[in-house]
Amino acid sequence: MAKTNHSNVYLVRHIALDTLRVAKVIRKADMDSDTILREARLIKNLKHSHIPVIYDIEEDDISICIIEEYISGKSLRSYINDTDNIKTSEICDIAVKLCDILEYLHNCDNEIIHLDIKPDNIIIDEHNNDSSSNVTVTLTFTNHFFERISHQCSLVNWVDIENEYYKALKELLQEENYQKQNESIHTLNKEFDSVKRLLEKYLTRITENTELKKHQSIQDAFSSYVEFEEVATCKQTAFINSFFSNMDIRFDFDIDRHGDLSYNECLTKDEELRYYIDKKLNNDNFKKENLIPNTLILNFNYTKTAEKLYIKNGNDKIINIHGELNNENNPIIFGYGDELDDDYERIERLQNNDFLENIKSIRYHKTRNYRKLLEFVALGPYQVFIMGHSCGNSDRTLLNTLFEHDNCLSIKVFYRQYEDGTDNYIDMIKNISRNFNNKPNMRDIVVNRESCSPLVPVKKEVAE
Repeated sequence: MAKTNHSNVYLVRHIALDTLRVAKVIRKADMDSDTILREARLIKNLKHSHIPVIYDIEEDDISICIIEEYISGKSLRSYINDTDNIKTSEICDIAVKLCDILEYLHNCDNEIIHLDIKPDNIIIDEHNNDSSSNVTVTLTFTNHFFERISHQCSLVNWVDIENEYYKALKELLQEENYQKQNESIHTLNKEFDSVKRLLEKYLTRITENTELKKHQSIQDAFSSYVEFEEVATCKQTAFINSFFSNMDIRFDFDIDRHGDLSYNECLTKDEELRYYIDKKLNNDNFKKENLIPNTLILNFNYTKTAEKLYIKNGNDKIINIHGELNNENNPIIFGYGDELDDDYERIERLQNNDFLENIKSIRYHKTRNYRKLLEFVALGPYQVFIMGHSCGNSDRTLLNTLFEHDNCLSIKVFYRQYEDGTDNYIDMIKNISRNFNNKPNMRDIVVNRESCSPLVPVKKEVAE
């Protein structure tokens, strides 16, 4: 059935019982035989309908042989690859069974931690889709919004919870019975709040148990210059003029203009300024002093990951625009933020505040975070780096404010790169375009792909 450097796995038949078994033969010379035997005897005492039975353990001077129950089926990985459109109920069924197994293992007298749960090690047998099997699990949802998002996701797809909430909100606009509409929006908000609390609890747990890893590519991006060729053509004059708020540069410009006859070829003052800056951009000291900007990290994901890894000096700032985990002074904002949507005006005209309960632009008023962002973008020209944000519609109000602001020089995408060599740059551009009202400006402001780079490059194996 299988072969590794240390063991062979055979499908065998019990002669007296005429029943198939699995025989795992492990060579003692290659493994810690005491550990193998101890684990096997521990598992032999387990009694659970979804854990294969160990019938016998034999050994000699050379090897250990473990006889196990044979499960006719395929690995979860193969099952996923071979099955189209796996039903949500089946996904939940598998997940519940796995949780049941883990709960059993963790509650044994000698607690057992598996440490290798993965699709290759999970067998799906012929009873998995058998409605008459007594191991099938049926889920009944008390939270109907959670049921809605559960039906939208699968093992190979994810669901935008905030988008689903807004869709549910708009569906309630069609309800003509005011009392029923009022009751429905109240229930929807209550259920959505329950999902939000579960999200916060989940993120708290994984951030506490996850080792943070700094990526050099992201660190390099924070330390990079604002490159002139990345500045939108419609913003280049404003970019050049921004240098001359510095008195030292203005003084140096006056001296340079009188010592360089090439200035005589410039027809306008703007051309003189452009010529001067073009010269200076070849000077590394000038670039270091004037083109490495102060950085504002606008954090959307509730955690302190970016702050811990990439805030490198006192000039860099971070705004947790959507709040922080377990911080009552900056509670998480989870909802929808698209005032540009055609139906948003209808929602406001309802005169029902429950419909605005989870609108982000309303929630922003609870803290000064949004005001701090506006103060930053008003200081002068800035370049936007997009790292990990999908730029979906749930943040369209905020992103439109950033992208179409007069001070926005350009938008540079750090795209996701996949192992097969493809990436999501074009998908990002599609999402970004929805945040612009002025499409010609969008095509000028967004940096083209050849000047962008992956957020974390995929390492390619070098052929020997």
